[in-house]
Amino acid sequence: MMLICTVFGITGSTTMVVVRPAVTDVLKLEGNMRDGPWSYRICSLVIMTPIYATLLVCVGTVFGRHAYFRHFSVKMWSRFGVPPELMDKNFHKNAKNFKKW
Repeated sequence: MMLICTVFGITGSTTMVVVRPAVTDVLKLEGNMRDGPWSYRICSLVIMTPIYATLLVCVGTVFGRHAYFRHFSVKMWSRFGVPPELMDKNFHKNAKNFKKW
């Protein structure tokens, strides 16, 4: 459990370190998530989602839990409307036998 929490912590921190400068320097939007403007908030979320999913699988692989974090990433994208079969053809077949630990 500690390993999984570590991977999520590293991934979240790294995502924020990458996304904030990208939105500020590349898109030239000033602000923050709390005070706005809305364009900053929306762009941050749109950029953050794919970076977070990618980093989650990469960091999880480094820590030896590739299958768990790939499954988690596919499940996350399916909540945004992307069909899981598009990313992992065996997603539903493996979901029944999937073990977290």
